[in-house]
Amino acid sequence: MNYTIRNESDSIAIEKMISSNNEHILFYWNELSDIEKDSLVHTIHSIDLELVEKYFNVMNDQENNNNSVYTPAQSLSIDERNTTYKHAGINALQSGEVAFLTVAGGQASRLGFEQPKGCFGISPIKKHSLFRIFAEKILFYSNHYKQSFQWYIMTSEDNYTDTINFFITHNYFGLKTDNVHFFKQGMLPSLTADGRLILKNKSTIFMNPDGHGGILTALNKSGLTDSMIENKIKYLSYFQVDNPVLNMADPYFIGYHILNQSQVTTKVIKKAYPDEKLGTIVKDTVTGTHQIIEYSDMTPEMMNEKDNSGRIKYLMGSIGIHIFNVNFIKEITKRLPVHCANKKINGIDFTVDIPSETSLSATKFETFVFDTIPFAHNATFFETLRTEEFFPLKNTTGLDSIETTIEGQIKLYQSWLKDNGFTVNDTAIIEISPLFAPDREFFNNEVNLKKADIVKVINLSEAADGKIYIN
Repeated sequence: MNYTIRNESDSIAIEKMISSNNEHILFYWNELSDIEKDSLVHTIHSIDLELVEKYFNVMNDQENNNNSVYTPAQSLSIDERNTTYKHAGINALQSGEVAFLTVAGGQASRLGFEQPKGCFGISPIKKHSLFRIFAEKILFYSNHYKQSFQWYIMTSEDNYTDTINFFITHNYFGLKTDNVHFFKQGMLPSLTADGRLILKNKSTIFMNPDGHGGILTALNKSGLTDSMIENKIKYLSYFQVDNPVLNMADPYFIGYHILNQSQVTTKVIKKAYPDEKLGTIVKDTVTGTHQIIEYSDMTPEMMNEKDNSGRIKYLMGSIGIHIFNVNFIKEITKRLPVHCANKKINGIDFTVDIPSETSLSATKFETFVFDTIPFAHNATFFETLRTEEFFPLKNTTGLDSIETTIEGQIKLYQSWLKDNGFTVNDTAIIEISPLFAPDREFFNNEVNLKKADIVKVINLSEAADGKIYIN
C-alpha cells in the first residue's frame, strides 16, 4: 500500500509499524485528517516496541516458572516504635530530605462523580476534597518544619488537565505553585493473542495505563527524579489519593526506614479477614527476598492458612504507603516484572475479509510499585493501626465507601478528643482541620495550648447542630 507521507516523522512511524508486523495499524492512514494522523504518529512514537515484545515473550514464563516457597515477612510492630526512629525522621523532615508523591490517576466514576478522584469532597462536615486535605497537611508540615516541601502528583492522560485546573481554581490550596509538580502516568498497548497492536478506531491504538509501577518510570522520564537529587531530596513518601487519614510525614516511619538503611519501607496493617483485598507481605525462602503478593494472586489455601496459635498465618497486608530512597527509584524502574491480564476490549478485527469493530480478546500489561521490593538490598515493613491510617474511598456504598470513609474520620477525631479528656457524644459529627493538627501526635501537642478554645467550640457546636469543626 502507498502511504501519503507529509514529513520525516510520518516516515519513521510508518516504517516502525511495517517492520514490526503491525502494518494493519496504518489501514486507514490515507483517509485520516492531519489532526488524526498527528495523534496516531505521536502514539506510535511513544510505544517502546522492544519493551512490549519483551513483556509479551516473558508473560508465559512468569506464569509457569514460579518455584517460590513463602513464609510471612517480619514487620516492626506498633509496640516496637521508639523515639530514636522519631528523631531520625524529624531530622530528615527538618533538613528538607523528604518529598511527597500522590498516586492520583483515577476518576471518581464509581462514586457517581465524573471528575478526578482527588477532587471528591470527603471530609465529614466541610466536604473538603482529598486534594485539599493533603495540601493542608503539607501546609502544616511546611510551617512546622520550616521547609518548602515538594509535592509530586501522578495523573493519568485522561485527568491531567482537570487535575491542574482544579488546583488553579483553588489557588493551589495555599501552596506555592513551584512546589507542586504534576506528571502523567505512562501507557502501554494491549496486544492480540499473537502479539500485535490493536486499533481501537481508525486513528487510535488501544492503550492502557502501565500500572502504579509505571509511576516510577514516569518520574525518571519526566526528569523529576533528577530534580529531586539536585535538590538533595533523599526520601519519597508515596501514598494513594483515596485515603484521607494517612500520615504522610510520619517521623517514626521515615526514621525507621533511614536507620535500617532500607531502600523501600512499606506500611502494613493486620488483615480484618483472610481474603481482604490487601497485598500480603512475604519472604521468599528460596531467594531470601521480601515481596508483596497481590491478593488476587494468592491461593485460597494460602489466604486461609493458620499459624500455631490459630491466627491467620499471612496476617499483615500492605495499604499502599511506602518510603522510597530516591536513588533507588533512579536505578530500579527498568527491572520491574510485568503482570498480564486477559480481557475483552472493543477494537477493529483484521482477521476477517472486511475489517470491522468488534469485541476482541486482548492482553493488558502493567507493572506494580511493590515489585520494587525484591530488588532492594534491604526492604522493611512497618505496622500501623487501621483505625489511625486506613479508611480508603473506593465505592459508593458498602466496604471502603463514602459512608465508611466519613465514619472512619469521625471516629478517629472523636478518639483524639476523648483521649485528651474532652467529653463528646458518640453521635457527634467531628472534623479536625489538618491546619490545626494533621495527626494524633500533633493534636496531642496542640491541645494543651488551645484547650479552652476547643471546649468552647464543642459546647457551642453541641448546643447547635452537633457538628464540631476545629480549625
